[in-house]
Amino acid sequence: MPRLYDAEVMHARLRPKRHDFTHAAFALAIDAAAVESTRGGHFMLGRRFSPYRFRDQDFLPSAEIFQPEGVPQEFGKAADTLAGRFRAFVAAQGEPLPERAHLTLVAMPRAFGKSYNPAVFMMATVDGALVCGIAEVHNTFGERKAWFLGQACLKRDYDGDAYLQLRTPKRFYVSPFSKLDTEFEFTLRLPDGRLAITVDHYEDGHKSLVSAWTGKQVPLTDLRLLWLTLKSPLLILKVITLIHLHAAWLWLVKKLPFRRKGDDIPQQRNLRHPTSELTGPHD
Repeated sequence: MPRLYDAEVMHARLRPKRHDFTHAAFALAIDAAAVESTRGGHFMLGRRFSPYRFRDQDFLPSAEIFQPEGVPQEFGKAADTLAGRFRAFVAAQGEPLPERAHLTLVAMPRAFGKSYNPAVFMMATVDGALVCGIAEVHNTFGERKAWFLGQACLKRDYDGDAYLQLRTPKRFYVSPFSKLDTEFEFTLRLPDGRLAITVDHYEDGHKSLVSAWTGKQVPLTDLRLLWLTLKSPLLILKVITLIHLHAAWLWLVKKLPFRRKGDDIPQQRNLRHPTSELTGPHD
C-alpha cells in the first residue's frame, strides 16, 4: 500500500555564508513495481483526471551515460518498468536482487501534469531487511545522476535500526554556488511511521550544507491530499520557483561566487540527458 507523508524540506547552507529555509513538500512511498497503478483516495491520486499521478518513466529512465566513470551503470531497456530498471542498475553494481525483493520509491508525484523532483530515493528490502538503495538527483536543466548505496553503505544506529549512508564526489551541476568536487553524503532510512532522508554537502573536508526531507505518515485520503494541496498549492511549480528565488538571493544579496554550468565540463560525469552545452562543440 502507498504511504503518504506530511513532510517538509529543510536546507541550511553553513559556508561561506549562512542561509537556510524550510518549506512544505509532501512525499509518497510507493511500490516501485506498481508505479502506474498507484491509487489514493477516490479522486485525488492516480485516476485519469486526478491532480496527482505517478508515471513510471519519471524515475530512473534508461539513457546513455555522459562521461562515464567508475563501475559501469546499467538502466535496462527503455521499455522496462521502474522495477526492471532498478534491478538492472543494482545487478550492474555487482549486487543482484532476488525475485522476492521488495522495491520502494520515495518521491513527489506529478502535480497537475507537471513533474519535477530535486531528488528521488529507491530502497530494496529482502524479507523486510534493508539491503541497498539508489539516490537519483535531478537538476533544473533536465539532467539526472544516480548513485548506488550497496552493502558497503549499510550501517546501524544506536537502536539497531539499519540505514544506508554514502559519501561520494558530486561531479554534477546542481547549484551555481557549490563546487563540482563537492561531496554528497546521502543517508537513507526505510520510510515507516516517519520519513527521514538527508543529503549533506562537504567542501574541502568541511560540511557546507545540510538538507533533510522529513515528515510523519498520515492517512492517504482525498481529504488529506486536499489539505496538503492547500498547504502547497502548485507543488511542482512552487519547488522550481523556490530554487530560483533562493539562488537569486544568494547571488544578488549574499554575493556568493556564481559558477556557470559550462565553466568546467570535464568534471561533470556519469550523468544522463546532458544539455547541449555539455555535448556540443567547445572552444
